[in-house]
Amino acid sequence: MKKLSALIMVLVLLAGCSSTSAQDKNKIETYKTMYVDILNSTAFKSSSIYFSTTPSVTPLSDTDFRYDLVIDQAKVAMYDIHILLIQDDGSLVISDKMMPSIGIFENETYTMIPNQINKEDGFVEGFGLNGVSASRPIRLKMVILWKDALNVNYKEYLALTLE
Repeated sequence: MKKLSALIMVLVLLAGCSSTSAQDKNKIETYKTMYVDILNSTAFKSSSIYFSTTPSVTPLSDTDFRYDLVIDQAKVAMYDIHILLIQDDGSLVISDKMMPSIGIFENETYTMIPNQINKEDGFVEGFGLNGVSASRPIRLKMVILWKDALNVNYKEYLALTLE
């Protein structure tokens, strides 16, 4: 009986590990799909009617610059938000450097609703994405996906140049 209990516990642990591994692979595939989607897009805007973007650049040294992009002030209810921001270095391949993202690797869903904040329930005021670049101007491209209250999917592409 003890051997049977131990065997069942081992099988449960193995099943849990394999499902976590499958979830991680799905998250990586989502990241790659969104990355390629940005590289293939030609429909970039400089701003959105659905939310605000506030970019900034801070020198870290003579050769490195930190960029920050704040996404907030939702104008509509945005549910299940996913964001990927990439540095456009002219390359048409996926960088080996991880790019800033929201909603892809976390085990939470994020929602922005005008004038509502409840972090425990995933209702956030906004997001801050940042990274480091060795050159200026910094060219950023972003895709943001979300659903509305009727579960309709939305997707926007933004391109920003930070001096």
